[in-house]
Amino acid sequence: MLFILPFIVAAINLLDKWLLEHQIVNVPIHGCINIAFIDLLDDTWQSVISGIVILGIAYMLFLISNIFKLLYQRTTLPSLLYVLLTSGTMVSIGFNYLLFAVFIIGLAITRLQSAINNTKNNASLFDFGALMMLAVAIYPKFVFLLLWALCAVLFLGRSTIKDVMALVVGFCVPALFVSFYYYWTDSLVLLSQRFMNHLVTGHYIHDLPIVEILRLSLLFILLIIAVSHFFSKYSAMIVYQRRGMLSLVSMLLFLIVTLLVLPGNYYDFMYMLAFPLVFIYSHFFIVQRVKIVNDFMFILLICACFLSYFI
Repeated sequence: MLFILPFIVAAINLLDKWLLEHQIVNVPIHGCINIAFIDLLDDTWQSVISGIVILGIAYMLFLISNIFKLLYQRTTLPSLLYVLLTSGTMVSIGFNYLLFAVFIIGLAITRLQSAINNTKNNASLFDFGALMMLAVAIYPKFVFLLLWALCAVLFLGRSTIKDVMALVVGFCVPALFVSFYYYWTDSLVLLSQRFMNHLVTGHYIHDLPIVEILRLSLLFILLIIAVSHFFSKYSAMIVYQRRGMLSLVSMLLFLIVTLLVLPGNYYDFMYMLAFPLVFIYSHFFIVQRVKIVNDFMFILLICACFLSYFI
């Protein structure tokens, strides 16, 4: 399946050439680190870059799942589900700066899982904090994930003073480098203003189309069933697997709060929401042994994915 994913992503990227032009207009959110040269590229190159980054995230999901044994078997299901869940966003929106932040958060999660598995190493916590702050500098609307990072460390077996200090120092290092850059370019006074402006830029969720409400309803029903099934099997899971999956469930909670509290671009947020969702859904499909239930739930998930093409 890993060999097929590039062809699936390429086919999805080609759909926006055959369908109408991107129907959804995004409010530009560049954050404190602006990768400006990408704005100068044409749509084709932006599609290529978005496809490469999405493939990178999909392969990263495979590695996280199998290296840290989050699921019960070696599987490419999280990678496939990520491509399917974000396929409508790729067609309707295409490239977005948020993708870079998602990729960096994926790297941060690998370091968090490493910290959960190896409680004697604080370097992974420093890396985790630094990568999370870097993602926030690129896309300020992920600021609540810094609070999630602190909660994840405190409640997942890494709650000593040294552990918390490693995380906090990790937070500080990218912030200091970004501040120094703005100071060196005589624009330090603009740093906080730019961060706050992009933090509150966008629109709150309102007046969603009927198709999107139906899609969200399907995803929410599947999520409730999958989370309920996860907690019913919680006590049977090994400690590291339990903590690793719980960190992703809690991450999803903070992302939902972000979506409701901060104005933003609702549709492109699926690039980030899909990251923890695919592990929760994959856990359900692997553990659920009733074939007819699995097939029915997977059909509903596929329907929800393809409904996003008609927003």
